[in-house]
Amino acid sequence: MRKRDITVVSAVMEAVSVIFAIAYIGLQIYYGVYYHVQPFKFIANILVLVLIYFGISWVQFYPEKLNHIPASVCEGKIRRYSLRLLFLVKFIFTAGLLVPCVFDVLGIGIRDAYSLIMVGLIIVVSVYYEYRIITELRNIRDNK
Repeated sequence: MRKRDITVVSAVMEAVSVIFAIAYIGLQIYYGVYYHVQPFKFIANILVLVLIYFGISWVQFYPEKLNHIPASVCEGKIRRYSLRLLFLVKFIFTAGLLVPCVFDVLGIGIRDAYSLIMVGLIIVVSVYYEYRIITELRNIRDNK
């Protein structure tokens, strides 16, 4: 993310997301070693987190790529909404992976509905911010 886009809230959310990701990786390794899980399984879990995390982080550098709009249009509210969407999706994703991992380490099972709730939460956040972006783009188009 570019320096001009960093706010206190975004810096704190990014730091918390990094802490969640590191904790997830540590717990995956612990779980894999303690319960004698095949290395491929927990390495694949870690790899999924790393790839998605870095993918979202890359899009944060170029938020105009999120909606396929020119960089000159992706300013002001549109840029803020795009970055908020990406921050929240990354935060929900890392927190959503960490919670079942903690329960796995504790030996407690989580119901299958948890995954649906997390996916639903990501969809709700995405739809909300995309709606805000689209209405802002329409306002810009109508004012020209």
